[in-house]
Amino acid sequence: MDQVEYQKIKRTAWKAEVLDRLDQVRDDVRQAISAADWEFDGAADVPKILGKGAAGATTQDNAPTTRQCQAQTVVDTTYAYIQKTEDTLKQPNWVQRFWDALAGDALMSAFTNLHAAEYTRVLLLSSGQLAAILPSIRQRAAAFLPKGDPSSDALATIPDPTVPSHQAVAARVQPPGSDKSSGSDKSSGNDKSSGSHKSSGSHKSSGSHKSSGSHKSSGSHKSSGNDKSAGQVQQPSPARTVGPAPLKADLLTEMLGTDQQVASQVMCVACRAEDQQQLQVRHFRGVLYCAAAALFATAVVLWIVGSIHPAYFPLCWPASGSRTGAMICPTGGSAPSAADVPLVLALGALGAALSVALNLTALKPAGVRFSLTVAQGLNKIALGAITAVLGIIILRTVTNEPGFLGTQQGLLTAAVIFGYSQQLFTGVIDRQASALQNAASTATPASQSAKGSGTP
Repeated sequence: MDQVEYQKIKRTAWKAEVLDRLDQVRDDVRQAISAADWEFDGAADVPKILGKGAAGATTQDNAPTTRQCQAQTVVDTTYAYIQKTEDTLKQPNWVQRFWDALAGDALMSAFTNLHAAEYTRVLLLSSGQLAAILPSIRQRAAAFLPKGDPSSDALATIPDPTVPSHQAVAARVQPPGSDKSSGSDKSSGNDKSSGSHKSSGSHKSSGSHKSSGSHKSSGSHKSSGNDKSAGQVQQPSPARTVGPAPLKADLLTEMLGTDQQVASQVMCVACRAEDQQQLQVRHFRGVLYCAAAALFATAVVLWIVGSIHPAYFPLCWPASGSRTGAMICPTGGSAPSAADVPLVLALGALGAALSVALNLTALKPAGVRFSLTVAQGLNKIALGAITAVLGIIILRTVTNEPGFLGTQQGLLTAAVIFGYSQQLFTGVIDRQASALQNAASTATPASQSAKGSGTP
């Protein structure tokens, strides 16, 4: 991608992030190939591996060639995903860019292909590279995979050198000879063994057999001390090595090894779960935009009809203190006017805007690609305008007492209050939006996301 295109793309923060992560994927592939003692020809669009024989390869003639072919296949797949990601970032005209900003198609496609490139390149990582990336894979799995998921259990089989209780660390910090066998031989007297057993008598068998040593056995065992064992024959104990058996440290495998395959598969499952959660947030945002459009269309219809036929909407109220039955309308007149409905709609939208300010205090969780704040605010404003008109009409049909609404100030205040009352309805939307965004965030564990969304 040339510099001019990058200058256009980097104006959008998420596109710059995608490009940076693609560069990281390329760097990881180059380092992995170098760690395997291979040369990497990066001049072509899809780099080629020029093998010299991998470090630690077997002595079989076809082993390095087979491993090189497998690595080249992974490189081809990784760079194919990289190319798809870059193609997604290229938007030829402003119309497509505007539509993608509303629908989010380019963003979803770019991150889906980016994730595919990232978990595919894990197969090429050396043990050192895998150890460095394991914490992020574990964090992603904890955020998007439920407890007890088979993929999470498989990830637990990969040794983690960063954990202090790991065998490699335990073997390194344990002093030699500190292990003592619980069954060590100690006699109650002065019994000593140094590779051979000595007794004070002579060994006699029932057939009058005499040995050249000084060990005696005549149905009982006698030692030079006070140790006696009736009816038993104690055999010479073999020589033992002092100190514990060395602990074998679990090491990560190298390129295309078992640990790389498990880590890649777990990361694939976790990334797909993340993309699915992000897709649900995107769909919910689309539903909110459609609902907001329908509500605004309804408000516009009320505005037009109220301007043409103001008598259709009984917004006027019996004036307080009037004995002649005079009416008071939102605009201050005694008869319905064309400005009554638009004024009430505007004040209802103003009251709803106060509740929108509450949503602005709750920032989008980390890692969520789509923001629902704008869509939620549009629904609140449109619904607030409508509830202001409906609220005054409903009260007008219930009672004719002047009361608080018998003045223009009372009518206008009531319109603002009814506009704010839409929070009773949109509060359900706010809770659903919060649950979806928490589930799509890498900072929220999967267990807490499921609890917050009400799922078992």
